[in-house]
Amino acid sequence: MAPEPTIEPGWFHHASGIHGVSHARRVLTHARAIAEQVELTPFEREAVLQAAAWHDIGRTHDGRDRTHGRKSVTKVMDLELHQGRERELLDLAFFAMEYHAMWDQVGERRGLLRADSEVALRVLWVLKDADGLDRVRLGPRGLDPGQLRFECSRGMVERAWELYRELP
Repeated sequence: MAPEPTIEPGWFHHASGIHGVSHARRVLTHARAIAEQVELTPFEREAVLQAAAWHDIGRTHDGRDRTHGRKSVTKVMDLELHQGRERELLDLAFFAMEYHAMWDQVGERRGLLRADSEVALRVLWVLKDADGLDRVRLGPRGLDPGQLRFECSRGMVERAWELYRELP
């Protein structure tokens, strides 16, 4: 099994911001827990954890930005963070990153065009739920558990609050 992805402050435009290092660490933690609960394969798990580490590095502001996932993929390439990683794994991680901030229907349509559509959508939904769980950082109204895709994710809301208090 591959080592746990690292998260470096230098990758982020605002490393201490609400979409910075602490957020990425919490999303990575949530992704790990969800991946275990939904029984992702080791390959899928590795892809979603890598996507979680990189998913917001292309953000330049904290406002709504549906295309920051694509910008994050570009930044991974520009920083050469992809070097030495398996192409198929990167393809899956990049797909999840690109569509994690878009409406579910957009990601689903794009995912269904892939030969590995079931795998790609499972990885995307895990990343989206992991990212969604960290919306607790936005206050009591930041997270709507009804928007989470997996039952296990809806059961992790209290843990999301605990993790936010541990890693503010």
